[in-house]
Amino acid sequence: MMKTLHNIEVNPALLWDYEFSQADIEKESFLIWYLGRLLESGTAAEVKRLPIAVIARHLERLNISRRVRHFWEWYIKNA
Repeated sequence: MMKTLHNIEVNPALLWDYEFSQADIEKESFLIWYLGRLLESGTAAEVKRLPIAVIARHLERLNISRRVRHFWEWYIKNA
């Protein structure tokens, strides 16, 4: 099982349009990309396993829709 920084498991199904090496997956740039992909297209179970602190730390850098961003801003503020 591949894992990113912060020990987040990578779902290969979410990488359908890219190829990444293990070295790529261990970089912060991949983590930022993957968090965005996961928040937009991951399952509820996958998103639930994400540490809120990691989402909060990187939220401003994620390429996500306005709707998803507003939800996470609200959630982090009220958690």
